[in-house]
Amino acid sequence: MSSFPQTHKPSYGQIQSVLELYQRLLKANPIITKSITSGIIACAGSSLSQVLSRGEVSMKVSRSFLIFGSLVTGPVTHYLYIALDRLFPGTGLAKSLLRVLTDRLLFSPAFLFLTIYLLGRLQGLTNKEAIDSVKEKYVASLLANWKIWTLPQIININLVAPQYRVLFANVVALVWNFYLASAKKK
Repeated sequence: MSSFPQTHKPSYGQIQSVLELYQRLLKANPIITKSITSGIIACAGSSLSQVLSRGEVSMKVSRSFLIFGSLVTGPVTHYLYIALDRLFPGTGLAKSLLRVLTDRLLFSPAFLFLTIYLLGRLQGLTNKEAIDSVKEKYVASLLANWKIWTLPQIININLVAPQYRVLFANVVALVWNFYLASAKKK
């Protein structure tokens, strides 16, 4: 008899039940659902990054990603996608291009600045230290953002159903948060 617990693979029915629950929550409370999901995925991405890069998890860093994801990323991106659809309604190459360019050239640079600054503050940096962190990391992070996020955002903004765009972005954010957490330690 093995002393190791047997692993349990989730069944298709269990996965389907979770997805149905998510859809019900999304319909009943879209902002709260997206905010909680964003926070959990940001925290998980940060924690995973820390384990892979340092072998341990800083609760302060993970907590900062949880708070930022829940209170900033979830609500802000919820309204971003609504705004993009309202500013550039309809289909076609021109509308699609305008939505993506607005995200990539206007939203992303501003949101990245906010992200680096607020994560620094949430991790205990002073105002000056957080601003210095932005100065140090902003350009490299923005270039990485454009490399990592552009193709997923083209897909997200133009092909993903509006109610799932924040979730889709959260999945991509696992990679992005890994980059941010890794850049933080340098």
